[in-house]
This record gives sequence, structure tokens and C-alpha cells, in this order.
Amino acid sequence: MRAFIIALFCALTLPAAAQSYPDRAIKLIAPFPAGSGTDTVARILADGMSKDLGQPIVIDNKPGAQGIIGVNAATSAAPDGYTLVILGVTTGASNVTLFKKLPYDPIKDLTPIGMIADSPIVLVAGPRFAPNSAGELYALGRKNPGKLTYAYGSGSAQVAAAKLVSMGDIKAVAVPYRGSPQALTDVMSGEVDFMFVDLSLALPQIKAGKLKALGVTTKERFSVAPDIQSINESGAPGYELSVWFALAGPAGMPDAITARISQALEKALQSPALGEKFHGLGLEAKYSDPRQFGVFLGQEISKWGDWIRQAGIPPQ
Repeated sequence: MRAFIIALFCALTLPAAAQSYPDRAIKLIAPFPAGSGTDTVARILADGMSKDLGQPIVIDNKPGAQGIIGVNAATSAAPDGYTLVILGVTTGASNVTLFKKLPYDPIKDLTPIGMIADSPIVLVAGPRFAPNSAGELYALGRKNPGKLTYAYGSGSAQVAAAKLVSMGDIKAVAVPYRGSPQALTDVMSGEVDFMFVDLSLALPQIKAGKLKALGVTTKERFSVAPDIQSINESGAPGYELSVWFALAGPAGMPDAITARISQALEKALQSPALGEKFHGLGLEAKYSDPRQFGVFLGQEISKWGDWIRQAGIPPQ
């Protein structure tokens, strides 16, 4: 009865609230650690959108369990537009198949607001790792079966690595991490051999010579980082995937508030200053409206589910 009364109260008060939205700070949940690609995107976006909305957007990092903790917190929040979440391939698509008991349904428990950007992910290793391409990695793996190690700090990185290993018919040991920044530290030091990571997170380290890029996951070279070969051309023909970032809120948000936030998102993504920041991180701004993103999300869940099953990754 108490839950019914709360729901009824929200239903009666939200239409009036939508007219004055926003009248206070907005919380934007980043479901991965500070310094991750998701966190970086969230901070850049918050700065751009807050100017149009006229209220501050405060980043709330809630990492853990491949983003599940953060997204679950968002789904449990009031659908009033004051709690939003950065969604990505891991939290919005691959987790659906990777986890037997995912506590949220990306379609039913979230309100789609719009796409933010997409990017390939990049296969990287420490500077002392001998291979310089996917083909050379395969050759080393065949000479040393079961000796290679790969790190992952997200579901998308896990799937990308498992797919590469499966296509090359080699064996490698998976080493899970709480987030990509921690995994990247061990790859740079040589403690773990290789990993896949968001280009936005890896590019500064590649430019500094602390990481070696073995290939990007686009079919051809990516315009933002044309010096990095594609995995497809460097020894793994047919290898291709990309990751994306999007904005969502709890299920049941009023259409007027959803439209207002989506409008601010679109305006922010049109900013040359934001585009330049994204470009420097290997990201391409790519807006889509709530309906378009909702359709896209369903397609991504199906596609990544197929890849996970093909790679033989058992659900947790």
C-alpha cells in the first residue's frame, strides 16, 4: 500500500514538475571508476549540457560489477529527471548475456534519452610486448599455448578479447579487473600481456609511448587515429566491433522531461568545443533521439548476445 501511495503521488506531481524542470542540480551516474572512458565522457557531457539546462550536473561514480551497481542505482531512482546514467555497450548490451541474474532490464527499467558518441576499442600491450599486430600475437600464442594473458575491466573488453582469441584458435588466460584504469596499469607494466580498452582511455598513453597499439576494432583505420592499423588488416580478417556511450534515466520519466534533456544533449553535441574534446579522445559525437536510441539498444543486446555465445563465454 505504501509503494502504491508513493507511485500515485509521483504520478500526480510530475506533470507540474516537468514545467519547471530543472530547478536544482542533476546527478549523472558514471557506473565505472574515475579516470575511465565512461567517467571522462560523463564529465565532458555534464559541462556542455549544464549550460543549456541552467543547472549543475554532478558526476556520481558508482563503479563495480561491470557497471551493474551504477546502473541499478539509476533504475531505482525517482523518474523525475534528476538522476541520469551514462550507458554503454557493457551496461546496456553485453551484461544482459554475461550475467544470469542481471538485476535490471535495459529496455524495461530505463528511459532512453539519446546517443552520445561511438568509437572503436583498441588492442593494446605494454611497450615491451614483442608482437606488433594481431597476426604476431596469434603466432606467439600458438608457440606458447595457454601462456598469454589478457586483462579486462568491462564486458565489452571481455567479449572483444574472447572473440579475438577464438578467431585465432589460441588459448589465453583471462584476468578480470574492477575497471579499465586498473587493468591498463598492469598491461603497461607488463604484468598482463594485452587487453582491449576504449580508445578514449588508451590514446593519451599510446601517444606518450606507455602503450603499444596493436590494432583498432573498426573494419578499416579509424579517422581519429589513422596511424593505428585495424585488427582486420593486421592478422584477424573479419574482426570488427565498436563501442558507444548513451544517456538514459529511470523508467517512467515524463515525455516532456525526457525531451528537454534530449534537446540539451543534442545541443551540447553540436558544440565545436565538445567535438574537439571528443576527437582528442578518439570519440565521434553521434546524437540520436530517444526513439532511435531505444531501437538501437534492442539491436545491440541481440548482436552482443550472439558474439558472447559464439566466443563461448559462460554467463556468470
